[in-house]
Amino acid sequence: MIKALKVAITTKIGDKGKTNILFGHQIDKTSPILEVTGTVDELNAAIGIARSSVTAPGLKEELLSLQHSLFVIGAEVATLPEDFSKLKRTITKENINMIEKSITQLEKYNDIDNWFIPGESPSSAHLELARTIARRLERRLLQIQHHNEHTRIFVNRLSDYLWLLSQKEEYYIRGIERKSTEETSITEQQTTI
Repeated sequence: MIKALKVAITTKIGDKGKTNILFGHQIDKTSPILEVTGTVDELNAAIGIARSSVTAPGLKEELLSLQHSLFVIGAEVATLPEDFSKLKRTITKENINMIEKSITQLEKYNDIDNWFIPGESPSSAHLELARTIARRLERRLLQIQHHNEHTRIFVNRLSDYLWLLSQKEEYYIRGIERKSTEETSITEQQTTI
């Protein structure tokens, strides 16, 4: 659970087409910044749906960790460049290293010669949907020229990571244990594209 500050949910400034961002600034609701923060929020919600339904061991914890990272990204986007140093946490090179390490481990687990079509199971389909939102978030970050390069790289890796997690979930549901990418049984070939 995340501790929240006690704030009024209804501020009424939205009635005039304005909204607050961090550190006391107010911007128009049509600002590209809000398009990006909305996409971060959408991705977090999509990952939350996936987290509620996945069954592969350790997947719920991995997705929860991603959601915490998205709260950090949301705060970054809702902060003007001149206030960036005031943030307590930002995405760093360490975050990139961690997700790249996870991707490498998943690539060894997954047989990337065989892809499942989204929709084979609800949980893997939710992860695939989250992946597409992550791709959109990456485009939105580039459009606003987001000032933290580490965040742009992390989100680029995030979509790959979500795709690999969806494949892992599908393998788990089907009872396929991947020992190496070179071992593919006839049964496995019949259950994939």
